Amino acid sequence: MPRRLTSNYHYIRCSVSPVCTDVLAIRKSIQDALGQSFGLVSSHTYVDLLWLAEDGSEVVVRIGPSDAPKLLAAMTAWTGSPRLSLVKESSFLPSLLSVETPS
Repeated sequence: MPRRLTSNYHYIRCSVSPVCTDVLAIRKSIQDALGQSFGLVSSHTYVDLLWLAEDGSEVVVRIGPSDAPKLLAAMTAWTGSPRLSLVKESSFLPSLLSVETPS
């Protein structure tokens, strides 16, 4: 019988605009977005920045599955800088490697 792989995390790949190579600035932007949308308690949600592109144009974030919808909503409502936009999300990290580019 096949074994089902479960994950305790959710992974989100985002584009960063304007480009930013400072991990702390991106983390602060995520914290501020969560705080603006959901208040002080949510601004302290546990979020890991797993990868930042060398040019600062994309980032991969790891977050708990129950907090992922909050982060996505906060990113949508956030008007500050740098701004994060969803590229792809999954509970399976390797699936974020494939991203379809518009032709």
